[in-house]
Amino acid sequence: MRQAHPVCPTHRILQIDILRGFALAGILVVNILGYNASLFDFGGFYGSIEDPGMKNIYQLIIGLASDKFIFLFSLLFGMGFYMIYQKPWADEKSFRIIYSRRLFFLMLFGILHILLFWAGDILLGYAILGFILLGLRKWKSSWLIILSAFLYFFPAFYILLHSFFPSIPDSLSSLTGYTMEDVLPVYSHGNYFEIMKLRIHEFWAFRYINTLYYWPKIMSLFIAGMLISKHSILKIINSHRAIAFSFLLIISLIAVLLFFTFEYIAATLASGNENLMAATYMGSYEFMNLFFGFGYFLLIVLLTSFRAGSFLLKPFSFAGRMALSNYIMQSLIGSLIFYGYGLGMFGMVRLDQLLLIALGIFIFQVVLSWLILRRFRFGPLEWLWRKLTYGTT
Repeated sequence: MRQAHPVCPTHRILQIDILRGFALAGILVVNILGYNASLFDFGGFYGSIEDPGMKNIYQLIIGLASDKFIFLFSLLFGMGFYMIYQKPWADEKSFRIIYSRRLFFLMLFGILHILLFWAGDILLGYAILGFILLGLRKWKSSWLIILSAFLYFFPAFYILLHSFFPSIPDSLSSLTGYTMEDVLPVYSHGNYFEIMKLRIHEFWAFRYINTLYYWPKIMSLFIAGMLISKHSILKIINSHRAIAFSFLLIISLIAVLLFFTFEYIAATLASGNENLMAATYMGSYEFMNLFFGFGYFLLIVLLTSFRAGSFLLKPFSFAGRMALSNYIMQSLIGSLIFYGYGLGMFGMVRLDQLLLIALGIFIFQVVLSWLILRRFRFGPLEWLWRKLTYGTT
């Protein structure tokens, strides 16, 4: 057997692009459910499906994709942060100024994304949390690991706290009485400005879900990604594939077991105590996500450590190199398909058809990205972001 050797830095960058493209595909699979059904009653709308086949598809999407690809995307953001930090800067002040400028313009992209296309934006939160990551870059790894673990399970702790102190903001409820019946006529038949007004209300109504439920987990994964880059975990995986494969098998086995048992585990831990039920359910769910997220990460890294795997998965890298452009484009295409100023198909598409639409969109993005990157070094929004950040490309 040939001895495994560390891959070269350019290969590791290809691995990251493939990981980013893979995460982008998974995010689209989940988001397209949101394009078709407002966040106001997402769970209720799909939970009321009577067709057993469609219900099984929904359960698989939630179990295998929901939160798992944001997990991966957030991990990659933290890795990318440290890769930029490692570059030869003149001094710490130069890095701080440039990266703050980068985050400021990412924040603007996020605000425009919300205003123009999609209430489920992640860019605004990424930019705000990026400033916190900037302040943590010199912390000792031991402290960062503790902080990351605490933040990841903070939503479960907060839900438990809320069960005893219901007057504090609820991290799992929106501040609106709107239902799918209320928003369906607007999203499916309204004009652009009517939909924009509702979309802004939708984003604001979910501010506590974003800040108290999603943002702590995202911050946790930013820190974890930074540590992965800082301690050259990709290089270690590529150099010790047999050991990494053993870890993957263990992680995958635990993930699958949790997929089938996390609800039972939560019920057992709560033992009929209503105050504990929501918190134990969420803690068990996030524990499952932890294994799925790192499992996906390790799977793609291991596959791309081999020449054949890297070749087969390379199309994901085209979409990954243009992640910002493609993320915004997904929302643009989704709005044109589902909203009233487009085809007006909001709330009318079956789950199996949604998956086919998502597949078609992503294949289109891969081909388009490949064509663009044959002629240009960056995607259009990547070029603009770089130009705004550095003043040059």
